[in-house]
Amino acid sequence: MSGEFEVIDYIKHIARSMIFTASLPPSVVASTRTALQIIKSEPERRQRLIDIGNYMRREFKRLGFNTSTSETPVIPIVIGDDMKTFTFWKMLFEAGVYTNAVVSPAVPSNSSRLRTSYIATHTQEQLDFVLDKFAQIGKQLAII
Repeated sequence: MSGEFEVIDYIKHIARSMIFTASLPPSVVASTRTALQIIKSEPERRQRLIDIGNYMRREFKRLGFNTSTSETPVIPIVIGDDMKTFTFWKMLFEAGVYTNAVVSPAVPSNSSRLRTSYIATHTQEQLDFVLDKFAQIGKQLAII
């Protein structure tokens, strides 16, 4: 940048494009670079993750859950009511399944949901465990 000090200082501290533009720590850069190398050299991991996402989405729908328009391995389970969403989240957590509860204003009113996320190293046994707990608790709470 070139210009008067006051103008440059103002732009650095006020301009939207400059806010939160601190450089990344070397450890973050190194881990990101390694992750990109793995993605490039091991495409089977990406395919496994796609397969897992498709399997879980299909099975959630088969059980009667609303997965909205999900097309990724981050699959929402739309509950609607905030309290039912939090109750479902707590019961899943106590049963050994971790999800994220997402309520308004992060999503529109009456569309609260549980966000489920998957990784390529999840086993079939783990996936089926999740589906089993969702089915049990979903029926218990009259969500499905």
